[in-house]
Amino acid sequence: MILLSSFASAVCLAFVIFLTRPLHIQFTAKGHGNAAVQSSHRLPTPRIGGLAVILGGFFGAFTLDATTFNLVSFLAISALPVFLGGLGEDVGFNVSAKMRLVLSFASALLAGMLLGAWIPRMGVPVLEILTLYTFPAIILTLLISGGISHSLNLIDGLNGLAIGVSIVIALGLMSVAVSVGDYQISYILLLIIGALLGLLVFNYPFGKLFLGDAGAYCTGHILAWIAILLLNRHPEIAPFSMLLIFFWPIADMIFSIFRRYRSGKPIDQPDRLHFHQLVMRALELTLLSRKLRGLTNPLATLIIVPLASVPIAAAVMLQNNDQMAALGFIAAAILFVITYNVGMVLAKRFARHGTRARS
Repeated sequence: MILLSSFASAVCLAFVIFLTRPLHIQFTAKGHGNAAVQSSHRLPTPRIGGLAVILGGFFGAFTLDATTFNLVSFLAISALPVFLGGLGEDVGFNVSAKMRLVLSFASALLAGMLLGAWIPRMGVPVLEILTLYTFPAIILTLLISGGISHSLNLIDGLNGLAIGVSIVIALGLMSVAVSVGDYQISYILLLIIGALLGLLVFNYPFGKLFLGDAGAYCTGHILAWIAILLLNRHPEIAPFSMLLIFFWPIADMIFSIFRRYRSGKPIDQPDRLHFHQLVMRALELTLLSRKLRGLTNPLATLIIVPLASVPIAAAVMLQNNDQMAALGFIAAAILFVITYNVGMVLAKRFARHGTRARS
């Protein structure tokens, strides 16, 4: 019932946005034509699909009991700063990436105050000092929550990618919640999954509506705080297992920052070198043509979502083992960097062969 109600609400809202496209497309398609450096799409498409997810989830929440509804309300209220910043960018007010990041920290601070929760521990002795005292624990929580929120927006570059990764993250968190008997958190995650599936109908494979900054930031924020709540409510859960669940967007963000810093570019400057763009480019150079981006775009998502699911599966298995969860995160990071660099080498090689073949 919970899943169905949020799904139906999100589908109806997304359908309204899709039908009214001619009325708002001049405002809501900013940055999703050929003009945007990071764009992987050719046609202007509304970026306000996140409204369907957020409102669909909220309407679906009326099927919950009063206590769980109050918790959803706190999460929704805390997401308001980053939601408004993301929505402003989606409709063309040019809210900078730095400002959106600041707003994600503001949302994290508001969530901590409303929920009375910060990251309680790290599970690794050398890092425990970060959570021994309130102030560093608050700073750590703001950085991780804001970083996850921002990172989910960075992978929103292909049809179904951010939504698909968010769904498998929610499924991973729900598996952990069920295993520790926290059914209240499980119900909230069902709500989120239903709303995301509702937008996915319009987003994948043809990209009729996009999640947008508001949707990506809010989804990342709420999922991050569900993980933080699980850590506070169940001390047996390994903190690094929660980080491992969010590994893919975190890794992509950190590696992007390092890549831009190393090349001397501003770290907030968009580029076309994210992992998902590398996969799509590889498909264009090998199996398909750049002219067939309508196929390479969703096909790249089909490749990446299962890859993103691997560390999530590992996190669920290692949820009660602090040391192994931390080692799993390190191993996943090493594999990510190796895979990316091998992909870059192969992409350059295929590009050179393609250039010689055309000449």
